[in-house]
Amino acid sequence: MDNLSKIKKNSKRFHMLITFFMAAIPLYYLLYWLFINQLPNEIININTTATPLIPEHVSPALRVAGLLCSLLPLSALTYGLITLRKLFAHYNKGEIFSFTHVRLFKSTAKALVLWVVFSILYESAKSVIFTIGNPPGERMISVGFSSPELTTLVVAGIVFFIAWVMDEGRALSEESQFTV
Repeated sequence: MDNLSKIKKNSKRFHMLITFFMAAIPLYYLLYWLFINQLPNEIININTTATPLIPEHVSPALRVAGLLCSLLPLSALTYGLITLRKLFAHYNKGEIFSFTHVRLFKSTAKALVLWVVFSILYESAKSVIFTIGNPPGERMISVGFSSPELTTLVVAGIVFFIAWVMDEGRALSEESQFTV
């Protein structure tokens, strides 16, 4: 089996895996907010303070607000998954270097940056939703930027750089094709 055949075969696998994630991740967000009152505090309070933030339960209105807020990072993540899926679809067809690939790499990097920004907003909104029912003085808003966000931004920068290098390689390849 030659390398192009291996690329096509593995691209098809990644394409299917990404398709699965495109369905599973929104379902996860929906189930999280639908069943938030039945989840243990250890799951709900991830990335927040150790003290329980939810005194009793989250009202239906706050669950809807939480679900709507979760659409921000979910939209960026879905956008990134769609671009990766398109990229692997091109690889599955045997298309390796083109301007479309460069565009898809840049779109993936943009999706990563958007995901970081939207995740920070979402986590902040969650902290408000979880503490809005507390008495005055015990409500909080938490805005955080930590290692996962920094790592994602570094990866986004690397993907932007790879897109730039691929575009230069593509341009040189096209230029050499027309040189006599």
